[in-house]
Parts: sequence; C-alpha cells; structure tokens
Amino acid sequence: MGRRKDRHREPSARPPDEEDKLSWRSAGGDVWERALDESDLGRDVDPDKSFFDAEDVTRAVDRMTTAMLRAGGVGCVLKGGLNLFSWIAGRRKSRRRGQPGPSVRDALHDTAAFASFLVAFAGTYVSVDECLALRYGKQQSKQWRAAVAGAVAGPALLLADGPHVKGGGGKRHYGLATYLWLRSTVLIARCGLKRRELPDTHPLVKAALAPFAHEHADVALMVASTWVILSCFVLKPDALTGAYGSFLNKHGGKTKAHYAALRTMALASTAAETRRAIHTAANALFQPGSTAHEALVHVANMDDGSLAKAKPSLWGLVLYPGSNAFTHFLRFYRGALGRALPIYVPLYAVPALIVHRHNLLGPCGGVLAMRAVLGAGRSSAFLAAYCACAWAAPDALQRLVFGTLSAWTVSASVPLAGLAVLIEKPSRRQELGVYCASRALEAAAVCSVSWGWTPRSLATRTRADVALFAAGAAAIMHCYNTERDVFRSKYLNVLDFVFGNAGHGRQRIRHVGSYYQVAFAAREKYHRTQSSAE
Repeated sequence: MGRRKDRHREPSARPPDEEDKLSWRSAGGDVWERALDESDLGRDVDPDKSFFDAEDVTRAVDRMTTAMLRAGGVGCVLKGGLNLFSWIAGRRKSRRRGQPGPSVRDALHDTAAFASFLVAFAGTYVSVDECLALRYGKQQSKQWRAAVAGAVAGPALLLADGPHVKGGGGKRHYGLATYLWLRSTVLIARCGLKRRELPDTHPLVKAALAPFAHEHADVALMVASTWVILSCFVLKPDALTGAYGSFLNKHGGKTKAHYAALRTMALASTAAETRRAIHTAANALFQPGSTAHEALVHVANMDDGSLAKAKPSLWGLVLYPGSNAFTHFLRFYRGALGRALPIYVPLYAVPALIVHRHNLLGPCGGVLAMRAVLGAGRSSAFLAAYCACAWAAPDALQRLVFGTLSAWTVSASVPLAGLAVLIEKPSRRQELGVYCASRALEAAAVCSVSWGWTPRSLATRTRADVALFAAGAAAIMHCYNTERDVFRSKYLNVLDFVFGNAGHGRQRIRHVGSYYQVAFAAREKYHRTQSSAE
C-alpha cells in the first residue's frame, strides 16, 4: 500500500497543462486518477474535500443543458417552420383536388424527431468533449477532441427517423448527410488553402488544392452538379424524389407529359422507337388536328434519312410549337421569375425581420430593407435563368452543334444552365454549389443502385447516411474548435448559438456580439456622438 501512495506522489511525465489547473481538478489531486485507478480504493481521502470541484461540475452541466435546450429550439424552429409551410401548401392542393389533406400528427412527429436528434447530438457532443478533456487534458487534446466528440455524436441522426419508423430502418437522410459531408470538405479545403503557401507544404498538396483556390471554383462545382441533376431530371426522373423532385417539376415550367415525351425521344435508339415516341407525344400533348399535333405526325411519317435530319427540331416541336427559341426563352423566363419570387421573398424577408428586427426601424432600416429586396430579386433572377437555360441550351446545341437528339446530347448540353449562378452574389455561389452537389451525389447513388453498380442489399441493410453524417460532423466540429476563421458567418452563428463562440475553447457557454451587432452598435454610437457634438 505504501508503494501505491508513493506512486501517486510522483510527478506526471506529461507536460503541464495550464488550462487543466482551472477545471476538472479536485482539492486532493487528479480527478481521473482518483476515479479510475484501483489504487485509489486504498487511499485515505480527506472527508472535508469534495471528490469533484462543485463549481466545475456545475459549469459542465450548465454547458450541456444550455447546448441541448438551444439545439432543441433550433430544431423546432427549422423543421417546424418547414413542416408548417408544407402543411399549408398541402392543404391548398388537397382542397383543389378534393383529397384528404396532410396529417398534422405526422408533421408534429417529424418536428419532434428532428428536434430530439439535435438535442441528442448537442448533449452527446458536449458530454464526450468534457470526458475527453478530463481524461487527456484540454490543451493536449485540443487538436483532436472535438473531431472525436462530433463523430461519436453523429449516430444521433437515427433519432431523426421518427417514432413512426419501426426499427429505424425505413427512412434515410442522405440529403442532409451528404450536404453536411460536402460542407465539411469545403471547410477542410479552406484549412488546406490557409497552409498552401507555407514553405513546408508538399508540392503534391499544393497541386491538389489548386482547383479550390481558383476564383470560380464554386461556378465549376455548380456546373458539374447541374450536369448530374438535369440529366437525371430529363432522362431518369426517379433518381430525384421527394421534395426536391417536386421542386424541379414545379420550376421546370412544363407538364409531366412534356418531360416524358422528351425522355422517350432522347432514349430512342432506332427509327421505329423514335416514331413511336413522336406519336405518343403528339397524342399526349396536343389535340388531334391541331397545328402542333400535325407537325409532330409529319415528322414521324418521314423516311429514316429525313427523320434523322429532323431529330434536332423535335425538342422545339414539343416545348414551343409554332414559336421560336428566343421568344420561348423570354416567355419562359418571365413565368419562371413569377414562380421564383414567392420562394425567395419570404426567404430573405423572414430572416431580416428576425435578425435585424431592432435595426429595421432605425437609421439603417432602409439600407437593410433594400439589401433584402435586392437579394430576393437577384436570387429569383438566378433561378429563372437557370430553368430557362436548362431548356434553351439543349435546343440550341442540338440544332447548331450536334445535329441530333439523344441521351448524350442532352447530358452534354444541360451543364450550361449552371453558369446562371454567376447572376448570384459571390457569397451565395458556393452555398448553392454545395447544396446542388449534395443532391447530385444523392441522385448518382440512386442511379448506381438502379443500374446494379452498387448491391441493393448494401443500400437497404446499412446506414451509410449515418456514417457520412458522423464523418462530416467530426470535420465540422474540429474546424469549429481549431479553425473558426474558415466558416462563413451564417453557419458560424448557428454553431455559436448552440455551443457558445467565445466559450467553446474553455468549455463554457459564452456569447459575444455578432459582426452585425458590432457594426451597427459602432454606427449608432457614431451618430449619437455627432448629434451631441452639434
């Protein structure tokens, strides 16, 4: 027993950790040693000294409780708001069609499941973070602790399945998981770019980071994502399901019969298949005897050589019979702008009312309101141009370059629509590119399973979405702990609200003013100073 006591009195071999002295220390020595080392069972402990520092335990519990409550609030607001808008839109459609409306119970279950997922994630992350800091020391574990805690908290995504999914295996969250993973890769790329110019950086690393350093890397990402998304939209629409598929169907501006007609024509490999596709499209889209119907029938009745030469005109005969490409582009753009404005006006107005509610009535209110109006107009112009170019680009290239209509000409033409992202402000381009890239990867995964490249059993029996989410969460929380400057303000504000920006490194919840608050506070102080001087 004496040897055990002497062993505990020996100085530790690890370097001193200054932050460890401030927390997770009891009055009588290292808490972790005393808690887990079996030799402590025979030690004499002063009964007047508490096993844990009561103040530090209170701090840890307060940090975890605050993070969980705020995460739950964020989940209720985000998912509850989305479900509310979906419920209202569903009620309108059900009334028009005379069908039963969406279930309020399902919406509440979905909101509660998403909120409980965020609560569990925040609670698990803070708990693991505290335990690792206790075991290994804050400073010694700073470079990896947050990544481990984020990865351990990742499986909380299973709670988002909701109680109506038995066994947790009937619902997947590949959209959320892929988006988070791509967001984490962007953050890691930014971390690499910070060190790219250092003299000790390997030339291969510099070459690998070169594409990310380009001014228009976000535009290239958008173009690549558009290639996958719009190719699937025209040629394999079952790869784009759920709310995003409905979004594309609405803003595509055409009927499902139009989409089906173009798809069958593009996938037709023989003259006989092309004729059948044209006859089906003529009967489904136009009244028999109409000019548009007769134009398609005339093409279908051509001989094989003439039919091959007329194939480039089929795109226009389906989309704008009796008109021309330029007139159709302008008319479609005007209609698409009308469909986009109801989406983007609330998307800019609601955050402005919430975030800047105290400043909208002040001297800066006009500037803020104008910024929101311009942002909504610019985003609506982007979406309208994106959809209009999605139809115009294949039409133009098939007539002027390719000389035919096929699956590969459609796939080669639709990426040009991604260039419409140049209309958006630069700060939004990367966000759009990452979001569309997540949808593109999701669609590519569906195609891979459908074509047999990936075993279907692997997709149904495993939770790859949870693994992907855990990897993304690990990278994001690592960057949040050690590389805060690689975040953009809007995402950083959410993490700061939940975990506490100024206090995360010291494992506390402590918030400082945002950039907006600091800027407006300084400006108001300047105006008050000028007024008093006058």
